[in-house]
This record gives sequence, structure tokens and C-alpha cells, in this order.
Amino acid sequence: MKLCLLLTFLGLVAGRPEPEPQIEVEELETVEDPEVTEGYFEGDIELPKFRNAIRNLDSRWPNGIVYYRISSAFPSSTHATIVEAMREIESNTKHGSTYCVRYVERTTQSDYIYIQKNTGCHSAIGRHGGAQELSIGTGCERKGTIMHELNHALGFWHEQSRYDRDSYVTIHTDNIDSKYLHDFAKHTTSVMNVFGTPYDFGSIMHYGPYTFALHKSHPSISPKPGQAHGVTMGQRLAMSTQDVSLIQKLYGCPADTSHITHPATGQSVVNCNFDSSLCGMTSDSQSNFQWTRKSGSTPTSNTGPHADHTNSAGYYIYAEANGHHHEKARLLTKTTSAGHYCVEFYLFQYGSQEGSFQVLTAGSRIREQSVKTVTGSNSHYWVHHRININVPADFHLILQATVSSGDLGDIAIDDFNLYHGRCL
Repeated sequence: MKLCLLLTFLGLVAGRPEPEPQIEVEELETVEDPEVTEGYFEGDIELPKFRNAIRNLDSRWPNGIVYYRISSAFPSSTHATIVEAMREIESNTKHGSTYCVRYVERTTQSDYIYIQKNTGCHSAIGRHGGAQELSIGTGCERKGTIMHELNHALGFWHEQSRYDRDSYVTIHTDNIDSKYLHDFAKHTTSVMNVFGTPYDFGSIMHYGPYTFALHKSHPSISPKPGQAHGVTMGQRLAMSTQDVSLIQKLYGCPADTSHITHPATGQSVVNCNFDSSLCGMTSDSQSNFQWTRKSGSTPTSNTGPHADHTNSAGYYIYAEANGHHHEKARLLTKTTSAGHYCVEFYLFQYGSQEGSFQVLTAGSRIREQSVKTVTGSNSHYWVHHRININVPADFHLILQATVSSGDLGDIAIDDFNLYHGRCL
């Protein structure tokens, strides 16, 4: 009798359904063009607007030591990110155990950078003497953006302000407000030393293709034909090899680019700019139609992008609304293991008859559920989305576009990334 009761109990326990795994989702705030602040030269450089450039050619920090103070107004998480950015620059540029540049917290030193939470992101170029402000405002808290500003403070201008830039990029002056045209000025060799290095589209110091654009659906800067294939202009993920090399050259350090931190390397599940393929993603059997790779404008006017996000000369994917009313296009990533991940992408969802775009998770132990939904007309430019997710079981992502009832509802995505860890 006891044995029968025990078996019955075990049967009830075994038959009880397991609780459904819960996915944690944290959407991060993004700010359009955080490095463009009204009143600052080239958007983020502390220089009087009508002065051409700093004439002091040696504004380096003595012995490569940058003294700093961080305002107590920052939350602890941002304070930690600022320090991480400094340590990454130190690590990237050192040779063996010898540092090229060091960031040292100020005690009584008279010359230092004072990192504050003011409006936007901006810094002076090099050392100016005294306490010089470096602002990390709202939207500037990404490590890559902070490294960009710290590089200004080390003595570096924007890459596209090089004197030889016209051989590599086109500046679309017809799509730049006249009051910002001076922000695209070229610097002479007496102001900017490039040390004989080639033009670097992937520099952490390069503008993005839509920076200062009057009409954000069209680029303000684009690579010359045949240039920058697959390279993201304006990336703020990591220093390029040439960024590191230039710091070493400026500060007279041994050349060593053997240990640069590239966060996405080895951590990416998907890292796709769609320039060559769908990067291993596949169409779902539940799709009514397919996502399409495209460069330039979509066929239907008044909806869809005019160029890709990566550098304005490549490809993106889009769901064509014309002929697909009330239908869905679904693209699947490969299955990956449980854990913390960052989902990052750019979305162009503009038109008077827009449906919706969703990023969904699914798996053998996870029901299909949305981690991001955008409904209706969004903005007439590429909008950045960053989402931290914690998934407790193996999963894949579904990129789903749902077309509404009209032709003016194209949906496009570009620069889609899924990588281990929190968003950088």
C-alpha cells in the first residue's frame, strides 16, 4: 500500500509541468548623435567657433601621464565605465609591461582633466594647462564614446578632418546646415600630424555617415566608390589598430598593436552589416515572404531608407510592404546557449502605413516572446536600439517584420549584433 502511494506521488511530481523560464530584458537609452553639442567645434571639441585650430603643436601630456578627476555627480556604474575606458587605452597602447600613456588620479597636480556630467560629450584637444573640462553627458556613457573623448584629450582630431580626406570621402554639403559647415573643415599639416598613416574609416575618431545631416535619411559623409567596404564609419565599440598606432607615434612609444581589445571578437553570435550575406541567419518556415538585401533606396517612395547605416555605401535588409499586406517576414539566428547577451541593431521604420517590427526569443524550452516591439511609423532615420537580455535556456532570435495594410510601410534593419555579455 505504501509503495503504491509513493509511486502515485512520484507520478504526480513527474507529471507537474516545469515552470516556464523567465527572460530578463533591459532596454538601454540611446541618444542620437551624442557627440554633437551646440557651440562646440566639430560637435565635441572645446575650441572657439571662429578660431581655426590650436597653434601649440606640442600639447602632449608630459611623460604620457594624464592626471584626472572624476566628478562625484556620476553614478557608480558610469564612474566605473570611465575608469574602464582609461584602462583599455592604457592596455592597448603599452609595449610589454611598459605603458605608453597612463591615467593617474589627481592629487595636487595643476594640469588635469576634470571629467564632468555636463551637456553632451566634449573635450579639448591635448593638454591646455590647468583644470580642463571633459564632459560625459547623457547619452555619452558608452565606453567607446568615452574613449573617443579621452583620445581628443590626448591630442587627436577627428579622422575625417585630415587634409587628405577628399581622396577617401565625399562631404555632402547640400545636406549640411550652413551653420555646421565649418565642422567639416580640413586641418593643415601644421595642425594635424597623421604620421604617414593611411586614412582609417574604422577609427573610433571618425564621424558616422549621418553626423550633422540636415535630412537624416540621407548621409552627410560617404566613402568614395570602392572604399570602406564592410567598414562601419563612426563605430564606438573599440579602438582601431591605427588609433593605437597613432597614440604610440605621438607619444614616442614602441610600436606594438598585438594586444588590442576587440570586445566582439570571440563573443559574437551574430555580427552582421549585410554587405555580403545574411551572416548565417535563415528564413523561418512561418514567413509569408523574405527579408531582402538592398543598397540605396527602397523601390517605394516615402518609405524605407535611402542608404545603409554602416557607411552609407553598403547593404541593409528590408521587408518590402508592396505586395505583402498583412504578411510577415521572419529571419532566424542560430541557436545559442543560455546566458547574458546584448542585442544591438539599427532600425529604419518610416511611412504612413507602417506595421511593426519585433525581436523575439524562442527555443525548445522557451515559448516565443518579444524582447523588443516597435509599432507604427518611427523616425525618418536609422534609430539605434540596445537591449540586454538574460535567457535561462538555449534560444534563438527571430527578426520579424509585420506589414500593415498599405504600400508605405517598408521596414529595414542594419548592423545587427548579438554578443555575449552586457551591451558595451
